[in-house]
Amino acid sequence: MRGIMRNPSRRQVLIAAAAGAVGLPPPSPARARPTQQLLWVVNQRNEELATTYKRADGGYDLNALARLQHLFRDVRENVPGPLPPMLIELLAILQESFGFDRPINLHSGYRTPRTNASIGEGASPRSYHLHGMAADIAMRGIAPLDLALAAHSISQRLGMMGIGLYNRFVHVDIGPTARWTRIGRS
Repeated sequence: MRGIMRNPSRRQVLIAAAAGAVGLPPPSPARARPTQQLLWVVNQRNEELATTYKRADGGYDLNALARLQHLFRDVRENVPGPLPPMLIELLAILQESFGFDRPINLHSGYRTPRTNASIGEGASPRSYHLHGMAADIAMRGIAPLDLALAAHSISQRLGMMGIGLYNRFVHVDIGPTARWTRIGRS
């Protein structure tokens, strides 16, 4: 029977569920660029969300953005912060470059000033995390260097994006073009 997935992956089930929740047909197995924008994220508390955050007509799904904002909150203080759609768009493009078969693992999204200060010398007092404009991310099975290189390629096309390479994650932000590494530092 056409249209029925045999032994679907967890990702396929989550995407189909997200699509069904907003009244869209389930995605086809082909890897064509979706007309709706999708994002699959797991945060530090293992809270997971696969959602269609942008509708086929180009408008944002405000309910999906609110659920993503909750995921990107400062989990130490349980405080939500701003979450610009541009950051969501950037992460979705990055996720799409690796296929939609694994979530983005969010190490840090929005940070309160107190959380940012508690991180120590690794966190800038002018961090884009303080404005919800940055995310520290990883993807299972993808080396941080490969993730950073993919982000760099996207940055070249967009003419913007800060990218920091760390031992276990990659920092991406929607600020001006900047590059740094903290490999080998704790």
